Amino acid sequence: MYGVHKIKRVGQILRILSKHGFEEIISRSNIDRLIPDSFLLWNTHTRKIFEEDFNIRIRLAMEELGPTFIKLGQLLSNRADIIPHEMRRELVKLQDEVPPEPINVIDKLRTSLNIEASDHFTHIDDVPIAAASIGQVYRAVLRNGDKVVIKVRRTGVQEIVYADLDFIQDLVRLLRKKYEVIQKINLYEIVQSFASALTDELSFTNELNNIERFRRNFKDNGQVYVPKVYREYSNDELLCMEYIDGIKLNDIAGLQQYGLSSAATLQRCLDLYLEQVLQHGFFHADPHPGNVLVNDRGQVVFIDFGSMGFMIPRDRDIIERMVINFLMNDAKDLIRNIKRLAVLHHIQDERQLERDAYEIFQMIEENALEDIDISVMLRKLNKVLQYNNILLPDFVYILLRGVSILEGTGRQLDARLNIPESIKPFAKKIAQDKMSSDYLKKKLLEKSKFIKEVLTEVPEDMIAVLEKVKSDKLSFNHRIHDFDRMQLILHRIGNKFLLSILAMTFGVGASILAHGRVGYLLWGMPILSWLGFLVSFILSGILLIYLVRSK
Repeated sequence: MYGVHKIKRVGQILRILSKHGFEEIISRSNIDRLIPDSFLLWNTHTRKIFEEDFNIRIRLAMEELGPTFIKLGQLLSNRADIIPHEMRRELVKLQDEVPPEPINVIDKLRTSLNIEASDHFTHIDDVPIAAASIGQVYRAVLRNGDKVVIKVRRTGVQEIVYADLDFIQDLVRLLRKKYEVIQKINLYEIVQSFASALTDELSFTNELNNIERFRRNFKDNGQVYVPKVYREYSNDELLCMEYIDGIKLNDIAGLQQYGLSSAATLQRCLDLYLEQVLQHGFFHADPHPGNVLVNDRGQVVFIDFGSMGFMIPRDRDIIERMVINFLMNDAKDLIRNIKRLAVLHHIQDERQLERDAYEIFQMIEENALEDIDISVMLRKLNKVLQYNNILLPDFVYILLRGVSILEGTGRQLDARLNIPESIKPFAKKIAQDKMSSDYLKKKLLEKSKFIKEVLTEVPEDMIAVLEKVKSDKLSFNHRIHDFDRMQLILHRIGNKFLLSILAMTFGVGASILAHGRVGYLLWGMPILSWLGFLVSFILSGILLIYLVRSK
């Protein structure tokens, strides 16, 4: 059944792309000069093709393609270095202007949670206050007076997303086989990471757990506010949480009404993001302005926790070191940490990599945000990763996505921001925390535990190995990749070598017999010599055929 749905979805994608592409060709062809004005006035669809802006058509195509492509549009809307300003301004609408789907929330509560809405809510809006690619948000009021929102997953969105991701992954696999550049940029791995993050977003239970974890991480930080969640009214399809009254992070006029500085607000948001990454190892993966609000108390409020990044402690320590390397312009140690972090790498020239790192250091350190050509820097970084075949863990690509989104917002709030200078206070705080007695005790305890495990387990393992050696039971198992193919190649080489030896032996033997004139002669040469030359000729012919066939 899923296979049939996938085929239908692929056909739908191709139909939508074909439709928008064909109409775009018509709209740019100037053929409207040949069409009577009376016809254009009568046929509204035809008139729309010629009048509608290309960027609007791109947005409409993404909206029609559905959630997966809407997510892509949301990402592009924050990348001024990748797409033109006019297109970016249009794609921004994908963040909270996706056409809503008619959903009866009361019926959803009844079928999904087996409760009657009137027993728990005094009011539920019929019209959503926000319609995103995966879910829609409705305002409501609980019986106890709490103002809440109910997030409802769109109908059939799971099947659509899974089919879209399969289509994209199949396409990338095909491209990877045909184009070497696709292999070098590790596009398939990046797509896998995107697919994993998008799949997590489909589960509202997963989002609820993310909110509660995020809330625990910031429970002692008064600069951030995390909405309360209501588990009793939530499951995989529904999420009930506190209603937040605030403005978008990039709403400069709104910040001024609250008496807040846009530059100070940006610095606070940057500090909070650094804390998520470097201290908690659990960070928001989609911090676009629609998901980061500011309330009237000046607190930063993150919403929509469907997509989150996660790091294990070891990776977090490496990222911390890399940030310090960046601030200290220490390219050599940065390269060492990249090696430790990478899933795989093949660095061609470490000195050249150092020079590339220093170029990026200088580019960022000596310029404000408005003066940095992000597209040049990203192309440089991408080229370095490709050349050295460096594949980083999934969370790095999620982190880069979050940072790129924040960078786009930062340009709007404070284009004069100097990134290294803004990071230094937080880096200094990290360094102080690492020198604290509590941190040193914790690390000493971890090392002691590790040493204890080594001292306990290694002797036992060594004794087990020695016992196997003593009883002659020790054996080594190894596997050679493509052994069957290698065996076949060796077999063919052996056959050719044997044929060449036999041909040479018969030829040399026939020559020796010809000089000895032993036995019956035929045209002045022994018959055995003729037979030897004949066999040598036949074997040489067979060998020649082998060589021609194998090229």
